[in-house]
Amino acid sequence: MTTEGTITLRSAARSHTGLVRKNNQDSGYAGPNFLLIADGMGGHAGGDVASAITVSRLADLDREPSGEDALEILRTSILEANDRICRGVAEQPELAGMGTTVTALLRAPGNRFALAHIGDSRGYVLRDGELQTVTHDHTFVQMLVDEGRITPDEAETHPQRSVVMKVLGDVGASPDLDLTLREAHVGDRWMLCSDGLTGFADVDDIARLLTDVSDPDECCRQLIDLALAGGGADNVTVVIGDVLEGTVDTVQGNSVGSVHVNPQYAAIGTNTDAEEAPAETQPHYGDGDLPTDTVPLQAVSDSDKQEPTAEVIPPSQRTATATSDRDQPTEEDDLDADDDEVEKRSYLGWIIAAIVIIAIAVGGIFAYNYMNNHYYLTNLDGKVTLYRGLDTTLGPIELSQLEDTTDIEVDTLNSFSQDRLRSSIQADSRDEADRIIENLRQEAERSGGVSGNVQDATSPSDPAPSPPSSRTVDPSDAITEESQ
Repeated sequence: MTTEGTITLRSAARSHTGLVRKNNQDSGYAGPNFLLIADGMGGHAGGDVASAITVSRLADLDREPSGEDALEILRTSILEANDRICRGVAEQPELAGMGTTVTALLRAPGNRFALAHIGDSRGYVLRDGELQTVTHDHTFVQMLVDEGRITPDEAETHPQRSVVMKVLGDVGASPDLDLTLREAHVGDRWMLCSDGLTGFADVDDIARLLTDVSDPDECCRQLIDLALAGGGADNVTVVIGDVLEGTVDTVQGNSVGSVHVNPQYAAIGTNTDAEEAPAETQPHYGDGDLPTDTVPLQAVSDSDKQEPTAEVIPPSQRTATATSDRDQPTEEDDLDADDDEVEKRSYLGWIIAAIVIIAIAVGGIFAYNYMNNHYYLTNLDGKVTLYRGLDTTLGPIELSQLEDTTDIEVDTLNSFSQDRLRSSIQADSRDEADRIIENLRQEAERSGGVSGNVQDATSPSDPAPSPPSSRTVDPSDAITEESQ
């Protein structure tokens, strides 16, 4: 129900590195007026920085709403965070390409919420017992689904399911944000999460916990446990806010993930002078001279040409002139020069052919090494089975070979893990494959139970997850929507 009184958020946030990745690239924030999730990307030397910069900049929005346009405040603040990320790349070029998703919920005047979204993190609202998705994934497979080219079920196992089309950061384009203004209903429960939750937990199980567990912090903990039980191969961050009437004990916000573990990242990108390169780094060519490769060819018009004129040579100069003429190239010299040119071209052809052969050989060695060090797990005769190579064929040629058949019965795993095995679980090394097998073995022994510590931790890396399908029903109270 809506209310004429003041509303606030009883909120909580938790983040976990997961069971496979080496570092946590997620950052999150929960306060009485503001919720935020940022899932960083760009490798171990970028994603965690981008998400931390974003949350450290936007956390200042957690304050009582003023009479200003909340959507404009949110949009402007996110663009400023984007500028900080780009300046951070200028300060530290090794961070080039870093970016982050953003899903943010800001309390607005008139008991409303301003919602901003870009990327594949998600926002949900639990209202009257029904969990509704209020964001739209900016991914390649979602675009294919929207165009009717594939079904939602096909999107779950699509090879490009991890490709994000829109993010904040050093991506060479201005952020294209989804911005909406929504009514606040007392009793609503909002949840923002990274795809580390939706990629490893079924949406029905998520809805059940959001409904049954009343305490936001405990609910965050159990949701993360749910993702870990489903494989936990990605960072997972959950932010929950319950809409209450009046005030709550939560007076300060709580930051989690990279922004909490790495507070020093907040200072990156604050140097506004980093956008322009110093003058001494600009190329200098002397007193007005240009490099020869930048000088344009000068066209010569007919009026610029001079007609040749006959010149009478005095007898006293004819001998010298004849001697000079003998120094000019003869026809025989021209033939010798042509032979030299043909010989040079012949050598050049051999050199190019050698380069192509070497490139093919190097590419073959690289491909062989990649396949030899790549693994995937699948279901074979009801057992979890490990293959070395790629889960595909090249015509009649199989690009994988059986490596090991475990004693893990697929039927003892939960339905989500069984679905992942049908489309194969990829691993970039044998150690990583062994860790995934051990996770599945523990899951089988638990027979569906969940467990795990939900504090920030450290573990090795894995490809991004495939989010399961979910109901996407925007609440009927969305009153404005625009794309900036």
